[in-house]
Amino acid sequence: MQSLHRIILLVAAAVSLLLAAGTYLLFSGFGDHMMQKAAFAQGRIVSSLTFSNMFQLMSQGWNREQVVNFTRGATDALAGSPLRIEFHRAEAVNRDYGEVAQPAPDTALADALRTGRAKEIVLPGGGRYIQPLVASETCLGCHPRARKGEMLGAITVEAKYDKFIDDTRKLLMIILLVMTPVPFLAAMAVVIYLDRRMQRFVGQIDAAMLASGSAAPDFSGVDPHCAELDTVLDRFKRLAGRGG
Repeated sequence: MQSLHRIILLVAAAVSLLLAAGTYLLFSGFGDHMMQKAAFAQGRIVSSLTFSNMFQLMSQGWNREQVVNFTRGATDALAGSPLRIEFHRAEAVNRDYGEVAQPAPDTALADALRTGRAKEIVLPGGGRYIQPLVASETCLGCHPRARKGEMLGAITVEAKYDKFIDDTRKLLMIILLVMTPVPFLAAMAVVIYLDRRMQRFVGQIDAAMLASGSAAPDFSGVDPHCAELDTVLDRFKRLAGRGG
């Protein structure tokens, strides 16, 4: 038969481990989800600001060199940050200004250019936001061969927070390693406390029985200090009364 002390310690250890594992999985998954939402939010903001600045440049009259410098400057400005921006030029612009060397659009970019709807792509530790640039009536002044509603290109913003997530997970792991033993240590303290109370109670019972000799034991000097042991003491008193 297992002792009560051992059962309490085993349960406390199991609860500590389950709480640690559950907390890590919960906050780890929650952190990934929040980082992805932050990546999409930043993607929308960066792409909108970039296009706004680009539109201001174009509306004042611009040349190819200015556009190249603008896109290069926007890319370089994010160097060293979790953000990366890319520009893709669509066929409507190529008809007016000629083709440029650029990677072929992947599936997500091609779909955004086809539908004209922004896309959010979940990435490990972040996300990718694609903002298609749809020709409006104002755009046709600089893009005479384009049609209203046609795709002029797209701005892609990719945000990766792998390092931040890894650092957060490491910090969470350290906190859990420190906190996990706390329930077990608390249970151990309770076990030690109960053990001492029990030993003291049993010792007082034994002393009362030895002192009585052949007479009925006098348990009036026994102090149980808790309701459960008080019930046990009452049983001893009833047994002693029957024996007398």
